Amino acid sequence: MPVINYLTTCIFDSGALKQLAGTAKKLGMTRPFIVTDPGIKAAGILAKVEDALGVAAAGVFAETVPNPTEKQTKEAAAAYKACGADGLIALGGGSSMDHAKGIGLLVSHDEPLENYAAITGGAKKIGKIPPLIAIPTTSGTGSEVSVGLVLVLENGRKETIVSPNLIPATAICDPDLTLGLPAGLTAATGMDAVTHCIESVLSPTVNPPAEGIAYEGVFR
Repeated sequence: MPVINYLTTCIFDSGALKQLAGTAKKLGMTRPFIVTDPGIKAAGILAKVEDALGVAAAGVFAETVPNPTEKQTKEAAAAYKACGADGLIALGGGSSMDHAKGIGLLVSHDEPLENYAAITGGAKKIGKIPPLIAIPTTSGTGSEVSVGLVLVLENGRKETIVSPNLIPATAICDPDLTLGLPAGLTAATGMDAVTHCIESVLSPTVNPPAEGIAYEGVFR
């Protein structure tokens, strides 16, 4: 029997980034911590987000790598605690969003992350994390509305961690933020999105709303 939950508030439109300040305030964020990558910073997108935020960020971690590691997540979590942050803003592709989820998990739960791996039933150990706003800049992963994250742990394994508590509170999807991406990255992340649509259509799990969205995604 399928159980269908939609838990993330999605703000989608050209110029949706203007809603960031109000969204952060609504979630009780007064000292947000921004998680992004060097490419987003170099492209000037980080500066746009900081301007839209309306308040100074408590801290920024702009060194997220394509496959975030537990070691890097621990470093970012330490920075989050040191600056007294009270919420997270993930800016970028799936790596930055997964990294932000991992940071939220580490600042609110005991180490190591291996304890929370899905393969060992770690989901039942995961409680609430700090409020998280996801601002995707690619179309590929869907991490802004998903229950999971993928990180390379210190045991060398690339693990999936899954819990409804990891779902971002709000996703701000502003298509304008994708316009400056390199053509190759736009194509690659677009094909990633198509792949997810195909997986949803072919999945043996029954979820009619997801199937409808997937068919429409393939068509578009």
